[in-house]
Amino acid sequence: MTHPALPRIESGLAAMHAALLGGDLEVMHVRLVEVLDALAEVTRAGFVPKQERASIPWNEPEVRTLVWQLLAAFKAADCHVFPYAGTLLGLERAGRLLPEDKDVDVGVWLEDFALAGRLLVQWGLQRASDVPPFANVATYVEPGTGTSLDLFGLRRDPMRGRVEGGVWLYGRPPSHQRLVALPWFELAPRDGPAGPAWWPSAPDQVLAALYGAGWRTPQADWDTLVSNPSLQDLNLNWRCWALKSLCQCWLTGNLPRTRGVLAQIAARAGEDAQLRGWREALEAGAAT
Repeated sequence: MTHPALPRIESGLAAMHAALLGGDLEVMHVRLVEVLDALAEVTRAGFVPKQERASIPWNEPEVRTLVWQLLAAFKAADCHVFPYAGTLLGLERAGRLLPEDKDVDVGVWLEDFALAGRLLVQWGLQRASDVPPFANVATYVEPGTGTSLDLFGLRRDPMRGRVEGGVWLYGRPPSHQRLVALPWFELAPRDGPAGPAWWPSAPDQVLAALYGAGWRTPQADWDTLVSNPSLQDLNLNWRCWALKSLCQCWLTGNLPRTRGVLAQIAARAGEDAQLRGWREALEAGAAT
């Protein structure tokens, strides 16, 4: 059996992705709402929408070895790259990468951002082209393992005593910028399996800013794009990424987890008629 809303989901997803690649967040938001409305319609009818997606290879020991090798190579090249976000979380929490992860996250001082990219290409990684036009974030792929690495440029602001991250679209209004404010930190060398690597001097403070005070305890349904406590503005950028997370979760067919993501959005921004309608659809779907 099929449902008449299914083609709207597929076409809406394609239009949303095209808008994202062009940095057009107004159109991206409109398309996301259309897709979520169609998902709600399908779910109320008793269907469990599930998009078949190719699994991303994740050999944690192999990727962890690659991470340590790259960090040591950056340190040797005097390029200030360090583990960041989920990669820092996994290594600090358990000494390994997160089991449910799908890519590597590293940070770099913004003044070394271009150098870091040149070094990655020099070492055989390939820069991905099918990504949004962010000014301070770039994605590279290691062809041997297929590992994807996200490089985040962070700006130090000594006047405010903080480090600013997120994702920025230069030439676009403030509504399009995702600004994350972290407590001031320096970098210090840390010994690793492949040699010394740069490391945040206060990793616990960085992780608490990104994931909350309870970062040492895994929270299976916690969504960093929705609930990051260091995010400075619940603007159009946040709304787009929050709805994108909700959409991606809904398309897995895991309705309870999708309700959890929706609850995080409502807790952060307040529930409105739109969110209430999607929640009611998810509840109806879970009851069938």
